[in-house]
Amino acid sequence: MAASPPLSPSLLAAKTLRIASWIGQHPPSPPADAHLQLVRPPKRKRARSAPMAGRRQPSPEKRQRVDEGVMPEESASVTFSGHPLDLGQHNTFSRAGTGASSPRRSISPSRETVATLKKALPPILAEPFDGAQLPAHGAIRDKVMAAMERLEPGQVDGWVPRCLRSAILSDTALGVQTFDRHAFLDSPASLSECDPPLRKELQYTLEKVKQIYQRARTCKTRGRDENAWCQVVIQPLVELALELSSNGKLLLQSVQTQAIELGYLSTDSRTGRRLDRKADFTLSYSHEASDLAALYARLPPRNSAVSHVSDAFTKTTALFSGIEAKPADGDKSEAECQISIWMGASLRKKAELARMAGLSDMTSALIEPAFVVVGHEWYFYLVYLQPTGAVHVLEHGSCSTNSVSGVFKILRVLRNVVEYGLEGFEGGPEARVGYWGGFLGPVLERLAGGEATGNASAATPRDDVT
Repeated sequence: MAASPPLSPSLLAAKTLRIASWIGQHPPSPPADAHLQLVRPPKRKRARSAPMAGRRQPSPEKRQRVDEGVMPEESASVTFSGHPLDLGQHNTFSRAGTGASSPRRSISPSRETVATLKKALPPILAEPFDGAQLPAHGAIRDKVMAAMERLEPGQVDGWVPRCLRSAILSDTALGVQTFDRHAFLDSPASLSECDPPLRKELQYTLEKVKQIYQRARTCKTRGRDENAWCQVVIQPLVELALELSSNGKLLLQSVQTQAIELGYLSTDSRTGRRLDRKADFTLSYSHEASDLAALYARLPPRNSAVSHVSDAFTKTTALFSGIEAKPADGDKSEAECQISIWMGASLRKKAELARMAGLSDMTSALIEPAFVVVGHEWYFYLVYLQPTGAVHVLEHGSCSTNSVSGVFKILRVLRNVVEYGLEGFEGGPEARVGYWGGFLGPVLERLAGGEATGNASAATPRDDVT
């Protein structure tokens, strides 16, 4: 094969120049094992800033990203013209531990609720009994003190019949049980020494208490919700107290879905909003008891609404006390707020009835117990109306269903409450004792007899009451 003639110097130089230009535009591919090599990137020289120079500007080669949907209180990672540590429209600190943007922390709901109730119109003041300032009015002060000493758990001395002690301790299904040294009531040393009717009642009571305790323990250990606590602990315990003490005149009624009439609610002094919260249970004076049914039948249509709720049936039923329940991990402050609003509205309605009956002076006896239940813990409250129209909610004492002894103690407190609610009933309106005889009975009898001297419009609560 003939050899190619040599290139001329000028042609060789031009070809070399073209090849070098092409190589500069298309660098050679890296070797196959380049991804295994640790290559230190070349240092980029940073331009020295002139003294008092302006802050560094973003690179013109980078496209600035702006999150259109980011709110001012959220955190976004964007490039902007200001200093990176300056807080502006698009950069705030996120809440620790969340990672994602979230609203700033607001005022504690429980503290806000307490303050709102205290400043409401009319106000509702909820506080512990110890340290509370009771009204100087002698009748109210004395009656509040008497009711507290009679009803609250700390005043209950003896709540477990002594004859049941051995039966409780020997029951392996109950496990280990302990008793306070004041827990036992005087009674025969054993069930065999009791009279047959009493023995039957005590055996029945012990079986019910055992069942309630075991179910309460299960609710706690298995993390059951509020409905479960209501159905298998609270309702059976209250109904047992009613069965042993009320003779069918008081019933437990669920009011979870029933609205309060707006006229009996306090209003937020700042916003004018009605403070409307519901309770879970109340006690009602039964329409099924013949003597109460006759009293209800004698109430004229204009006076037939005797409770503070709008439900067609319940508004014609006299109510007493209230219970608000939460699961074991529930918020006690929220429950206290709910029962305070419920009881406040109930007492205002009854004060209205007293004014309609011309018995306003009897409102000093308008003192009702109430309960907040959070899991095992039962908290006792006493609620009354101050002469100013304010509602005072006093907490004093607690019990717990975390032991058989505790269930017996709550049962004793509930029976005391039931007996207080019915005291004076058997003696008629002349027996001015207890809650029924000292207030509710005479008021309803006066209204049923057509002796009312007041009027509903004058008795309706006003928002400007302080």
